[in-house]
Amino acid sequence: MYRQGVLLLLLITFYSVQPDCRPAQEGQETNLTCTVDTEALACPSTIRLEWSVNSFERLIYCIYNRCGGGYSSHYGLSATINNSGSTLTITNVSRTVPFNMETRWSCRPCGSASREVTACDKLEVYAKPENPSCIVRENTAVPDDIESVTVSCSTTKVYPEAMCSFKRRTNGGTFITINKTPTYRHTKITGTPVYYRSECSVDVPVAELGEGTHSFSAFMYPDVRNGIDLVDETAAFKAVTLTLPEASYSCFPEMIQGFFNGKSARCTCSLTSDSYPKGQAQWYRGRQIVPGVSGGVLELTFDSSNSEQNFTCKGVSAIGESSGLTLIAKFAYFEENIVTIESSTSIIDLCSDNNYTNHQIPITCRVPKDKINPAPLFSISKDGLTFDVPIGGYLNTAFYQSQFYPSADVGGVYQVTCRVINKITGKTQQQGTIITFRKPPPLPPKITIRGETYQGINTTNSITLTAGNTGDMTCRVEGGYPKAHTTQLTCGSLNATGGENVATLTFKYDQLIKDMDWPECKCTSQHVTGCYYSKETNLTVYDFPLIATSMQIKKGSSDDTAVIIGVTVAVVVVLVIAIIVVVLVLRYRNSKKVKASAPPQENRYVDIFPNPDDGYEQSVDTTEGEGICPEGISGQMQLQGNQYEEITLHQANEYDVPRDSEERQEASR
Repeated sequence: MYRQGVLLLLLITFYSVQPDCRPAQEGQETNLTCTVDTEALACPSTIRLEWSVNSFERLIYCIYNRCGGGYSSHYGLSATINNSGSTLTITNVSRTVPFNMETRWSCRPCGSASREVTACDKLEVYAKPENPSCIVRENTAVPDDIESVTVSCSTTKVYPEAMCSFKRRTNGGTFITINKTPTYRHTKITGTPVYYRSECSVDVPVAELGEGTHSFSAFMYPDVRNGIDLVDETAAFKAVTLTLPEASYSCFPEMIQGFFNGKSARCTCSLTSDSYPKGQAQWYRGRQIVPGVSGGVLELTFDSSNSEQNFTCKGVSAIGESSGLTLIAKFAYFEENIVTIESSTSIIDLCSDNNYTNHQIPITCRVPKDKINPAPLFSISKDGLTFDVPIGGYLNTAFYQSQFYPSADVGGVYQVTCRVINKITGKTQQQGTIITFRKPPPLPPKITIRGETYQGINTTNSITLTAGNTGDMTCRVEGGYPKAHTTQLTCGSLNATGGENVATLTFKYDQLIKDMDWPECKCTSQHVTGCYYSKETNLTVYDFPLIATSMQIKKGSSDDTAVIIGVTVAVVVVLVIAIIVVVLVLRYRNSKKVKASAPPQENRYVDIFPNPDDGYEQSVDTTEGEGICPEGISGQMQLQGNQYEEITLHQANEYDVPRDSEERQEASR
């Protein structure tokens, strides 16, 4: 007997049992398992295992591979046995009939003589919540506002007391657990067995919810092991939609192209839409609220160390803040009387491209950088009225500046003006300086005589003067600024000098003949720029008396030479014919006088010219030719070329009629 007890103890110790005790729903079937290696048992009797309640009441036992007996048929129990143990099936879990099954369940290998093996310390019996429901309540201390959301659930009957697990989701997303401890209230329902009416709730601040449409649900389950897995989810009635406030700002003065006009401004951030919960407008700089702002009014001033200040106007409430509207504070200003204009000289000479002199002298216009913002535009005017298209300048350390190279089509004194423009506000300032543009005359001097004008150095510049001609020869320089100076007109030894651009030579014909020992006249002038290169004009003057004693004809092959020679020959022929006619007339008159006073005799030679020795005078009308051909005068004509041919016509001292001295004496007698 002793040996059997020792052997049984060793077997039980070696083959330990593990309880399998899951909660059992009231009125439903459940199974309990007693794990024992029955194949290793060496039982002294035929009973291999028996089930009992509270350690003493035998419910059912198993002999070999069959189980039954005891209270099995009365309690609605059944069991099976195999090599790994035994399973007890409870057909109808109850807390009343045939007994309260919320108790300890155990089994004994080899019957009552062996040690008890626990299958379940206490069987958890539960009743699912009946009629569970959940609602959502919005909590606020201010009308039309919300501070938190309360989700409440209740059930009319449950055993044991109910437990709750709350979940939420936003905008139809995935449910997440609300990690807050619910508040419970349980009310016991009178009767046997005991049941409860349970209520549970959880309060969620809106700050934890954020923007969006929020829906809620709950698991209301009996307070047993893994009870949440025993029930279905219960949806809460009513969703809650929370919205963020939107905000915008307005500024004074208003911004122009993103700039404030001036160095200060005031901007007000205000709400533009309703929100739930209610919110307010707020200024942020970065992630921080701007301190010292009251009523959403932000005072802005220009900061030279930070020319662009960034702020954000946001709508803020308990659920968060809107993305907001960003303000980049930039200031456009233009302080008074800050434009300066500079030039290394006040005189610019407009000479030709091959001799610039100081034509390319820059005029610099500048403004201090700290006195204007943003960088300005510059425009230049030569007359203070018409300005060039504005252009940008460049930054030179502490100044914005631009350089211009002014020019003028016509010389003169110009008010060169620089206009500086704030391209945001349109405000302008300008400063001028007097610049004298000196420009030489565009053409050579003009020589004017007898209504004819000659200009430049040209071999065709010539004029023929006749006897008795008087008048002025004028040299004038037109154009240029200032006027040409030291204008000089020279004709032979005749010379006239003008202080400015005009020189006049007044002459009489005989004076011209007397003093003009050279037929070339020349006019020259000067200009202050030193670049008056076409400053000379020439003129050849020809003199043609009726009888010339000496004349030089310039050799050449042009048409002008032929014309001059033809005119000269014609004049000579006319003079010769006139002399012959006069001689014939005089001879005819003398012949009549001789016949009347002397005895008739034939004389081979008749002297028709008067003889002073005859004692009378014969008048000859010489009015027409008086002064035209004085004795010893020679004429001179200038032709093209560089050589001269001299033609001299001599007046005879004796007549061409042959006269013998003896015959003269006889005739006189």
